[in-house]
Amino acid sequence: MSIDTITNQKILLQTSNHPTPHLETELEIMQRLLEQGNTIYWMICRGDFQTCFHNPEHKIMHCKVCHSRVENGHQALKASVEQHSNLHVIYYRDYLSLNEFKKKNYPGNVTFESIDELKAHRYGSYDNGLATMSSLVSYTRDHRPDLKKYQDFIQRGLLTGAYLYDTFCLVTDQIQPDLVILFNGRFIENRPLLRVCEHENIQYATHERGGKMKNFLFRFNSIPHSFEAIADEIQLLWQKDDPRREEIGAHFFNKRVKRVEDAWHSFTKNQKYGKLPASFEQNKDKKIVTIFNSSLDEYEGLSGFGPKFYPNDNEGILQLCESLKAYPNIKVYMRVHPNLKGIDNTQNRFINTKLRNSNIEIIPPEDTVDSYELVNKSDIIIVFTSTVGIEAAFAGKKVVLLGRAAYESLDCAVIPESHDELMNVLTDENYVFPQLNPENPLKFGYWFENFGVDYKHYKPTGISKGKFNGKSIKANFLLRRVKRFVKWFA
Repeated sequence: MSIDTITNQKILLQTSNHPTPHLETELEIMQRLLEQGNTIYWMICRGDFQTCFHNPEHKIMHCKVCHSRVENGHQALKASVEQHSNLHVIYYRDYLSLNEFKKKNYPGNVTFESIDELKAHRYGSYDNGLATMSSLVSYTRDHRPDLKKYQDFIQRGLLTGAYLYDTFCLVTDQIQPDLVILFNGRFIENRPLLRVCEHENIQYATHERGGKMKNFLFRFNSIPHSFEAIADEIQLLWQKDDPRREEIGAHFFNKRVKRVEDAWHSFTKNQKYGKLPASFEQNKDKKIVTIFNSSLDEYEGLSGFGPKFYPNDNEGILQLCESLKAYPNIKVYMRVHPNLKGIDNTQNRFINTKLRNSNIEIIPPEDTVDSYELVNKSDIIIVFTSTVGIEAAFAGKKVVLLGRAAYESLDCAVIPESHDELMNVLTDENYVFPQLNPENPLKFGYWFENFGVDYKHYKPTGISKGKFNGKSIKANFLLRRVKRFVKWFA
């Protein structure tokens, strides 16, 4: 099934993430589906969310600017398709108002003693606490946020999630959609709809950025983060036998080394080509093990992610370093993910205290040491979920994967089942890394260059810039100015 094969269906589409290119992607999806004879019910927030990804504090001017941009997108869509009479805009409050929900159903404030308790909290069959935690972590950029400090956010998040779950039950019951379309699926504002679809056995599709700026992800009955879905896509794309697939796959890795930005920001563009840590020369006779960590806030709110046998990356790295103290012939470096630059959070505080006091040499996120030169000069690369793992495999390096990653099914890395097994891999001089099939990294590169659906109506001019049918979709000028004024003097 693909977006181009959807015809004569009744579709519910939720809009919830409005910055470019996500709103424009929804407009693209709707135009194509309307032109294919489908009927669309477009569900729009008018301040109903008490918190959301781009307005976590529920500021009124943010809501007004957001809705103005969505409305201008609506007008642009109507002007673009003859079948706009099959587009029906609907609002949450027309099915259930927030005040009505609170009076009849909602149990009120709930307090939590721990993050695990919050993550385990449910509203009926809906995993409300995990979705709230996911959004809170994204808001704070901290995988272990202070629950007391963010108590107000948590209460608004739980209220929003519960309200939306009940509202979506009413909406789907009345509309009876053949297909539901939503953004991403992991945040407070869209996880409830995803769960309603799963609980009611309704077909759904999620959308997100694609492998390149020119396309978008459109995945049926799966979230964008599903490693199982990615594994299937990698194999299906490779099996098409594109005569240029090896060339295209290699091109992906070569672009990464050159810091090309054609899908997302390059985290290595400020690094100095060829630069190694100052201590590298004096340790050149040792076995060099380099760890590339990940931003823990990127997957804390998703179940099934993270290390297999450590509580989290930080604790795993600390245990690894403590065990390696008995091996003075091994030098351990850790390249801190550049995405952690300038952030005061639990992960960085752990790195700068407990890890810095161990036997590991830390390369800070802002350091200009060249990650790719570090890969090339290291004997073993350790990753948890980072794409660096598959890039190192492409470069012919020995790779150890301790968490879950999009390339985990490609036999490009050793995946230990325990700490003892990991130590054996790192310290046993007779351990032999499995022979890598050089085709496997290319499969990942080819998938990354090709996954997603090419835009027809939206033309990107940058990572977060572009035009839909030749028009920039912006909020009302005065509203934007007032929002900036309020922000300056807040």
